[in-house]
Amino acid sequence: MAIKTFENLVNEIIEQSLCSLCGACVAVCSANEINALFIEKNKPQHVKDSELLRKCLDCGICYLICGQTSDLNDKLEKLYSAIPPLGFYKFLTCARTTNPEIMAKAQNGGVVTSILKYLLGKNLIDGAIVNKPLENWKSSPYTVTSLEELIHSAGTRYSTVPVVKELGNYKILNKPNPRLAFVGCPCQVKAIRKMQLLNAKPGIYIKYIIGLFCMENFDYKKLFGEKIKNELKIDLNNIKKLNIKGNLFITLKNNEKIEISLKDLSTIVRDNCHYCTYFLNMYADISVGGVGSPPGFSTVLVRTETGNNIFSKLLIENEIKELDKEKLNLTDILSKITKLGQTKYERGIQKRTELSGNDK
Repeated sequence: MAIKTFENLVNEIIEQSLCSLCGACVAVCSANEINALFIEKNKPQHVKDSELLRKCLDCGICYLICGQTSDLNDKLEKLYSAIPPLGFYKFLTCARTTNPEIMAKAQNGGVVTSILKYLLGKNLIDGAIVNKPLENWKSSPYTVTSLEELIHSAGTRYSTVPVVKELGNYKILNKPNPRLAFVGCPCQVKAIRKMQLLNAKPGIYIKYIIGLFCMENFDYKKLFGEKIKNELKIDLNNIKKLNIKGNLFITLKNNEKIEISLKDLSTIVRDNCHYCTYFLNMYADISVGGVGSPPGFSTVLVRTETGNNIFSKLLIENEIKELDKEKLNLTDILSKITKLGQTKYERGIQKRTELSGNDK
């Protein structure tokens, strides 16, 4: 069988609006010092410089590790028992941070930030790949190495940025084999697991993966520019927090809340999200989201032994605490997350079937 290269990735994924803009293809290319790919206008592309382009090995790794291609799916699903809609997990709980500073910035219960704080504080990692907030609710991928940077990055922005691409910058840590943690959506996490399956840089440097629940993501200009700023007349600088629980909730700095139906946002969801079948981040060590938990808590699915070891230590050392057992209705939580997981799975399968039919 002929090796599929970046040109196949362009034809099968990028031009079909399936690209999730994770930046994995660019990360693996730059980490291995080939540097034949870059991102421009929200699309991975071959470099224009002919000298650099000649460095492309046509190795096909960029194609294989893409979260949207299927060549490694069977091996990956078997390895992680990733059967939709839930996937394998060791246990399910609701938890929150015990750190007031983290809680003040947290999206839900501050569990993700507390995990990263613990890993950094115990010198178990050299850095963590996260989304860094910029002005006007923009964000950028960033490697945090301190508690101050970590706290600043807390919260969710709901617009897509190439977070996996940041892995290609691992040399900034000045370590030959850096130990990294990664926080990301299912499509991003899947790409990293594919790198690890192939023992490819930079995925091999990821030691801990915290996966976020994700139903869909948005185009920044359409969500913040056209919808929130122009249509709803909301000053972006006046927004305190965004959260999706059934609908999109915008909390202003005066604590006024504005609710937007997700149906009203369907036209500004990124195209690739409609084809995605993963909601609960089945390939992560620990999956975290707000669905099913009361305000101020996060729903947590601990999936791997790596995730179990870290989460248990955070509980023992009182970095996080679980919801009181008399208030913890695991059956109800499981029902809610399973329903959403099944909905996204069926939607994605339907859209992929339609796309396949259109190709015939």
